[in-house]
Amino acid sequence: MYTASLYAAGLTATMFSLRFHEGQHPFSLSNITSVMNVAGKLKSRHEFPPEKFVETMKLMEHRYGAKDFVTSKDCSLLSPGTYYLTEVDSMYRRFYAKKDGDFAACDNGSVANG
Repeated sequence: MYTASLYAAGLTATMFSLRFHEGQHPFSLSNITSVMNVAGKLKSRHEFPPEKFVETMKLMEHRYGAKDFVTSKDCSLLSPGTYYLTEVDSMYRRFYAKKDGDFAACDNGSVANG
């Protein structure tokens, strides 16, 4: 049984409880693992040095809540079908694009949010 708990100020609350029993299709652990392709996703991860992580986090901190910026169009590390942020305008409207199936660079049309 897996239980996620929330701890704060000495209190605890159960958010949800799950029980998995092997062999009860379609919610068996083996079926969930194969449908979600966990092994494939773990193998497709990209490694980055800690310095690159720190650099990325500083950029995200700088842009948090910001407006009037355009993000990098390089989405070569994204999976096909992934939506990504392309721009935030002066009115804080966010624009997104979707990575096409076969392209390394993403310069397809954008979708506005707001």
